[in-house]
Amino acid sequence: MKNILSILFMATVLLSAPVHAENKPVSKPISHIILVWLKEPGNAEMRQQFVEASKSLNDLPGIINRHVGISVKSNRKIVDDSFDVAVTVTLKDEAALKAYMNHPKHKQIVHDKLKPLVGKIIAYDFVSP
Repeated sequence: MKNILSILFMATVLLSAPVHAENKPVSKPISHIILVWLKEPGNAEMRQQFVEASKSLNDLPGIINRHVGISVKSNRKIVDDSFDVAVTVTLKDEAALKAYMNHPKHKQIVHDKLKPLVGKIIAYDFVSP
């Protein structure tokens, strides 16, 4: 039963996703979510270094909202609390996301301060229908 509910949920999500031409930029706000596992999982000092360095990107152009925080431990089966740090960024549109990713300050902070702390990273980008 749980598998059927999971399949139905995913089908609903996929069928309600916006469809747009590959070469047509998305002109709606885009959410950019990053989950980070540190090289030393649970290391509070590394986690704080990541959070502070990441906050320095809050003022880049095109950002509607940006938040960085740490994982909340949970006993709920649906919650993945295995990561150390998460970053959520809402940007004006796809062009703003591309500009954010290519901004020299973003590249410098990621390369010099964040990447040395990271063991694994996963990103999710999505637009609301």
